[in-house]
Amino acid sequence: MRAAARAAALGFVALTGAAASCTDEPPADVPVRPAPPSRHDALVTALAGDARAFAFADGDWEEDLGDAPFYGLAWLARRAAAGGLDAEGLARRDAAVAHAKTLLEGSLLEGDVQDKVMAALGMIEYVAASGDRAVVPALDDFVDRLDALTRTLGDYIEAGADRSWALRTYGPTAVTALVALVQAQHALLLGGSRAGERVERVVAIDAKIRERALTDLADVATGRRARGYAFAPGQAGLYDYPNVAMLLLKARLFRLTKREEFRLEARAVYAALQPLKLADAPARYASPYARASLGVETRDVSTLSSQNYLTLGLLLLFEITGDQRFVDEADRMLDGIAAMRGPWCASHVHDPAGCAPACASGQACVARACSEDRCTTGLLHHVIDGRLAVPEDGATFCSGCNLQTLYVAGYRRALAGEPY
Repeated sequence: MRAAARAAALGFVALTGAAASCTDEPPADVPVRPAPPSRHDALVTALAGDARAFAFADGDWEEDLGDAPFYGLAWLARRAAAGGLDAEGLARRDAAVAHAKTLLEGSLLEGDVQDKVMAALGMIEYVAASGDRAVVPALDDFVDRLDALTRTLGDYIEAGADRSWALRTYGPTAVTALVALVQAQHALLLGGSRAGERVERVVAIDAKIRERALTDLADVATGRRARGYAFAPGQAGLYDYPNVAMLLLKARLFRLTKREEFRLEARAVYAALQPLKLADAPARYASPYARASLGVETRDVSTLSSQNYLTLGLLLLFEITGDQRFVDEADRMLDGIAAMRGPWCASHVHDPAGCAPACASGQACVARACSEDRCTTGLLHHVIDGRLAVPEDGATFCSGCNLQTLYVAGYRRALAGEPY
């Protein structure tokens, strides 16, 4: 069940503060205006405490489902820049940097490419937050190799679905948008002499996605229609991740180019997502992709990861428009996310088949070694018909998704001028 579970945690690119480079920086007129004070300090404090119990070894989070090389490193880097990390947190950050560098230096065709892309995004955040540019050569080399592969595939990544769970679960549109967002993050946060070249590539990839995937869609469960981005060419169902990914990409493109069309398109993608809205106070959206991976029939299923990305999309919309309704809804999304906190145990997450002989009762198999079963609290993997995740669902907890929430909540605080 691990492949199905990790499908809920694909990490798309998020925003952070000002760029670290001294060249090709965008105009300093975004955010359009400051956000009101954040009201989720208690959530951040609780999750920061929870995070100390996440299994962490050799710079990697064992329960992350693949995306903590971005969100874990990014959160720690931003917290460190704000003076909010103790010695243990700083040690984790430094170990995560070393692990990310190792991932970046590997071949794109070996291992999990998602881990490598997430590591690149985390490293971009680390450089922007710390000013440590020693890792930039390895980062640039990885981004160039990733772009060369994207060009080879015609700037829309369809090939390889038989080998890639991400392509099967999220579809070519979302995955291609992720690749474009790597370039966008690099250009916006790190700048440099090649920033203009990278922006041109983001614009080109966006145009190809629009050509292949922008179409009339329908929510399968309700029949409500919207003009948005398809899971893949020729598929008419409305899905959350392709459209959230494109919302993030359009917002980034507006930041990078100041072309009004991208701000308008970001608003249009938000409108396309509205048929998936389940509730407004607290706000929550359906996760159509999760119905299959979790094996449920109900429409009322929401994963923590998808709620995080939707919240981030709302924050990006506020950032580029100054429209109060977007940050207000983001706060209501965080209300819904806070309600997903509950108990979990390591034995609910880790595959017991990884240990031989089998672990004894009261133990869990973590990193192929038996250890005492840890039972603690955190934000759980999903909600089904108002019920929080249970072990019988096949997916209970994802540390990377909790780190996503810390990152998103930190970004919300930064929009209000508060410490990350």
